[in-house]
Amino acid sequence: MSQTKLVLENVKKLISKYDTSDPFEICKKMNIKIHYKDLGPSLKAYYFCQSRIKNIVLNSNSDEIMCRILCAHELGHAVLHNKYMPMYGFQEFNIFNTKITTEYEANLFAAELLISNEKLFELLRNPNITFFEMAQILCVPAELLSFKFKNLKMQGLTFNTPINVNSNFLNKYKKHSTN
Repeated sequence: MSQTKLVLENVKKLISKYDTSDPFEICKKMNIKIHYKDLGPSLKAYYFCQSRIKNIVLNSNSDEIMCRILCAHELGHAVLHNKYMPMYGFQEFNIFNTKITTEYEANLFAAELLISNEKLFELLRNPNITFFEMAQILCVPAELLSFKFKNLKMQGLTFNTPINVNSNFLNKYKKHSTN
């Protein structure tokens, strides 16, 4: 089984087991502690395990939508990379690096968790909605939607996306003002 298929299977099992795709709810049910800290402008989030307690730390400077995406990404690390991450949790300063396989897999995990096939297929039936409008409706960056399309391609479905999948897309997102 390919690593991508393994990622997709893990997401399906989590959604089925916990009857939700909300990363915060899944973390709660898995006893993964969520912490909010000011991590500065460059570090968005990280996962670590200490004394067998799983933790996700989210940058308190991130908005609600970004926190949801970051939580899903870090949950991906907790589920997929638990064997490796306890040693490296605090060293994950280069989050979403395109050259790191674990980051790529965590992005695939987040895309699959946050974007339901049903909602996406509903949007695809409307020829007047652009790719970028779909991303906006789904409350995800276009790059994460591109990861979802990649997931669907791995399942044999074909879609054309106007952008290339890039694992470091979340580095460019800043907190948006809600004034």
